[in-house]
Amino acid sequence: MTSAIELLRHVDLFEHLTEQQLADLAAQSRELSFRKNAILMTEGDVGESMYVVKNGTVKVYVSDEDGRELVLYQQGPGAVIGDISLLDDEPRSASVSTLEPCTLLMIGKQAFLDCLRASPEMAINIIRSLTQRLRDATEGSRSLALDNVYRRLADKLQELSSSGSAEEPALPRKYSHQELGNMIGASREMVGKVMAELLKGEYIDVRDGRIHLLRKLPRNW
Repeated sequence: MTSAIELLRHVDLFEHLTEQQLADLAAQSRELSFRKNAILMTEGDVGESMYVVKNGTVKVYVSDEDGRELVLYQQGPGAVIGDISLLDDEPRSASVSTLEPCTLLMIGKQAFLDCLRASPEMAINIIRSLTQRLRDATEGSRSLALDNVYRRLADKLQELSSSGSAEEPALPRKYSHQELGNMIGASREMVGKVMAELLKGEYIDVRDGRIHLLRKLPRNW
């Protein structure tokens, strides 16, 4: 249980909980391991639990009847997922799956609500978290409506490489054209065309499957 308490202590959502509250929440949680591409939750399902990512990366996405996906965002260690449907009793608003083997802490609905009732500060943190998600969703909608495929792809490449070396930023892992297309609402073919132009212009390079940004990408193509 000690490792669960340590994980929860470093999650922004729970930063104001007392040691006893953290211990109580940890005692009612379960640590689960998932393989790559495992489905954690499906859009439309009833939400009875939430997760805190301990290690690994997950993607949050929506899809249509034909199986086409739009990836809303990716989340890593310390991220909280699945909490919204615990608050409004509505079905899951998005699906979540693992991008690599992951370990997560599962917290049941009642344990989460008990902590919320006991900590007004936690309620404020939830409001801040939801507000940030709303801002991110607004920016994402603006980009899909107003930006062309090149600009959306360039912004996504720069976002994904932001944690890399300042001298030569690189994406943290190999991404297929389909994955990138799912993130920006574009087809695999369109992504491939833009990538080919960026390679030709020597703005990017691909080594061992990873995309490296050689210089700042132009705002427009």
